Amino acid sequence: DPEGIAHLSVTHYPDAPISWVGEPGNSEALSLPHLLLKVQLPLVDQGRKFFQTSYALIDDDRAMMILRLGSGIPAKLANMSFPADGAALDGAATINVTRRGVNLLQVSGIRDAGEYDLQQAEALLAKVDMTWGTPITNYMAGPIVKNMTFFQHTTKATVRKARKVDVSLTIKHDDFDPFAWIFADSRPLGAWWLEGDLEVTTKVDTIPKADPQIPHMDANITALRTSGAVLTHGLNVSARSSACSNADVIWTRMKLNTEKITPYLPPGFSLEQDEGVMMLQRCQPGVFKLLGDLKLPMVYNELWVNVFGTYDDTPILLPILLLVDDDVAMMAGNDYGGTPKKLANLTFTMTPDSGANSSVFASINRHGRQIFKFTGRIGAETIGAVRGVNDNEREKSNFGFVMAHQFPRDGIVDRPMYFFPRGVQWTYKQCEMTDLAVELGHAQEEPLGEWFVGEPLAGGYVQQTRDWGMDLTISDNFQKLPPDEWIAWWTRSFQMLYM
Repeated sequence: DPEGIAHLSVTHYPDAPISWVGEPGNSEALSLPHLLLKVQLPLVDQGRKFFQTSYALIDDDRAMMILRLGSGIPAKLANMSFPADGAALDGAATINVTRRGVNLLQVSGIRDAGEYDLQQAEALLAKVDMTWGTPITNYMAGPIVKNMTFFQHTTKATVRKARKVDVSLTIKHDDFDPFAWIFADSRPLGAWWLEGDLEVTTKVDTIPKADPQIPHMDANITALRTSGAVLTHGLNVSARSSACSNADVIWTRMKLNTEKITPYLPPGFSLEQDEGVMMLQRCQPGVFKLLGDLKLPMVYNELWVNVFGTYDDTPILLPILLLVDDDVAMMAGNDYGGTPKKLANLTFTMTPDSGANSSVFASINRHGRQIFKFTGRIGAETIGAVRGVNDNEREKSNFGFVMAHQFPRDGIVDRPMYFFPRGVQWTYKQCEMTDLAVELGHAQEEPLGEWFVGEPLAGGYVQQTRDWGMDLTISDNFQKLPPDEWIAWWTRSFQMLYM
């Protein structure tokens, strides 16, 4: 809208009941206090004017997942500071926003500039915000996904305090958080300090796509919505640009409690055997290919919790849960791969290195919950592929991903799809492991200790490169999940998927 004005807001939500303590709709609401930065751009479509949150940052990863996958707000994780409640507007208070080591925004010199009308303040906040979601289902071509899904958010504001303020903005440009080029300059046309309550109502709009129009995946859009600054420099990115290169992998196979894990299987899946494989890998680097020439190489650790299942009589390796220590890797996996990733604190060491007789230690926790602990010793080199790790068997190497993990706001139109890529691995080294010991947590959010029982049956170390490729022999690729069964599975799995 050439006549509109962009809005930049930084909001503190001390009480934000946007989640649940158990199943959605069947348990008490859970408040997730957070800070949220939004850039809302003025748009116009066939005479209809509205705003769109085109860029957002947030300081709580659980709230981030709920906003991204539940409301289409492309929030990314950041460190943020905000003035304390009751802070004087005397020029001393500041707001700071930092992401992946880059100080993107500083609001300083916040000084009272006079009273602002409460009704005008409420009208300022009561805008229609139209977001279009993050999952890859919004990018797929017409023959696969027939509709584009939008979320229309309407805000009702009750403002108790409204003051005009003078502020100074300092904005830093970064290739993967291109904050600066959104605005013509960093001089605000107006600024306000508002206090009150917000009530947001969301509904789903679906617009038929013009078949065979294919939406363009623009690197700048991807950078705004998913990417972030490179944290490890000097990485060797091969021409192959595989998803996870030169990975150190520790794997362990354990018995399953089939009764406990079966409710977490997506609709149509059944267990092929009563064993599962947990695989901890360090990608060196992982590569985010959707950024084209930029590629965004990252070094990160992640745990894959896999079971051997079947779908329509086809053997499938099904990742039930992934835990990863890099937010870009987490968002890329969720949005574009359909992998059930959550952020966690991961420690993964091999002492002195990955050679024979080296000791291995791994520990994973999330929001104070101890999830996984592993110790062992790397033994002699071995041969022979390990199923679920580096087997490459065409008829048994397919993975099962659910693209994506959006909320069921419209269980008929806006449904995820199944994707069954073939796993491909290039193995450089393989060793046995001795003195294996595994400790697993039992929290409802990551119930590994409920799913797996007993001592490890086997384990090992592999150095490899991993990737996935399309397998057109599976006719169920891109089939949408049945609505009622999907909603029931989503409800059962909510805590595991998002919390």
